[in-house]
Amino acid sequence: MFERFTAKARTAVILAKAKAAERGDQIRPVYLLHALASGEGVAARVLADLSVDAGTVERYLDRTAPLGNPLEGEATSGDAEALAAIGIDLDEIKRKIEENFGPGALERVPPAHQGALNWTERMAMTREARQTLALALKEARALRHNYIGTEHLLLGLLSVAEGNPRGDFTPATLRDLGIDPGQVRQRILDVLRHASA
Repeated sequence: MFERFTAKARTAVILAKAKAAERGDQIRPVYLLHALASGEGVAARVLADLSVDAGTVERYLDRTAPLGNPLEGEATSGDAEALAAIGIDLDEIKRKIEENFGPGALERVPPAHQGALNWTERMAMTREARQTLALALKEARALRHNYIGTEHLLLGLLSVAEGNPRGDFTPATLRDLGIDPGQVRQRILDVLRHASA
């Protein structure tokens, strides 16, 4: 379930969502990378060690993803499927909220409590962004972790790029940003080893 995300990983997804909204776009892997680079946690440390920071990713965004018009409407069924793959059932969350607080409870949330921290709001995501979340779970399982942290999100991003040579987040994207996937993986494993020692 969503509780598996660490606070830092949740914050990264919130920041990616905010960056996408700011640019009038749906959530893309590059926005997740921007969020990881500007946040805290293992991913931020590893990226900083490789001289990849939020400014680096922002400059890449400015060159490749101009600002657009904000997207409107509901998320695709693929978005719900991607969240379901990592244990988030939006309908179940809504049902439990309404069970505890009454029908239409989500519509009664005061405006001050809505926005970037509203996890029940559907998120429009690209196919690669959905894959990133699913692969982050897979990476966590492979490492025998019972949580999804920023390191798993970063590993998921690497896997998405490596598996989509013609997508919008590719090995060429990583090269443009100065990211060597093998080096990133090794640094993440080194950080995790030191943390458990």
